[in-house]
Amino acid sequence: MPEDRVVRVHLTPARLTPERLADSVAVVIDVLRATTTMIHALAAGCVAIWPIAEVEEARRLADEMRAGRVLLGGERGGVPPPGFDLGNSPGEYTCARCKGTTLVLTTTNGTRALLQAAAAARTLIAGFVNYSAVCEQLAQDPRPVDIVCAGYQGEVALDDALLAGALVEFLCEHQAVTLNDAARLAWDCFEHHGRVLDGALEISAGGAHLRSLGYDEDIRAAARVDQFTLVPEVRHEPLRVEIGAVGIVKSHWGH
Repeated sequence: MPEDRVVRVHLTPARLTPERLADSVAVVIDVLRATTTMIHALAAGCVAIWPIAEVEEARRLADEMRAGRVLLGGERGGVPPPGFDLGNSPGEYTCARCKGTTLVLTTTNGTRALLQAAAAARTLIAGFVNYSAVCEQLAQDPRPVDIVCAGYQGEVALDDALLAGALVEFLCEHQAVTLNDAARLAWDCFEHHGRVLDGALEISAGGAHLRSLGYDEDIRAAARVDQFTLVPEVRHEPLRVEIGAVGIVKSHWGH
């Protein structure tokens, strides 16, 4: 008999190592807001996203790129750093701003988690906005799954755990799996808090911070399940994020 598929959740990326991810499909989650924003940006016409850890590094890279074809986006403390073209709000990434451009993106939590997860055999970018499309990709790829939550200020983030739990639930319903304890915790979290998604995101620490800054619409944007059918994927040499798969997808939400 075939072995059960290994599904692990990492509620923060703090203890991730390249060795742990070498043979797996990693799924990076930063619901509020980086991965949601990346999905919006690619859907709006960005050709690639360069995830960068530090603000000054992002500024240097954007300066080196072709003028008029690059956008510098991101946040620190939830707001755009001085001189950035865009922040980290999904709604800012419109077709008018994004079509044909490369996005250089740096965020407090999400881009750092992505860079740590990029050592996996394959690395996907997930939000509630492309939930079913990510489920489809995971169903088609037999490798172990490592779901990497960005967290909030170094701690577990409710918004990320909810999406991790939803993905765990899908995988458990469709195949035989072996879960780590964090995967079981995330699944329980989704079962208890995920059915009223807007409200759950609002009460998270990240959601409360966004509301204090006036970014209530970003929370609503992050809660729009299955808005997109594209799945961003990490490419290497150079490391960047591009659309990996897109198509008509059956909804897996609520099943």
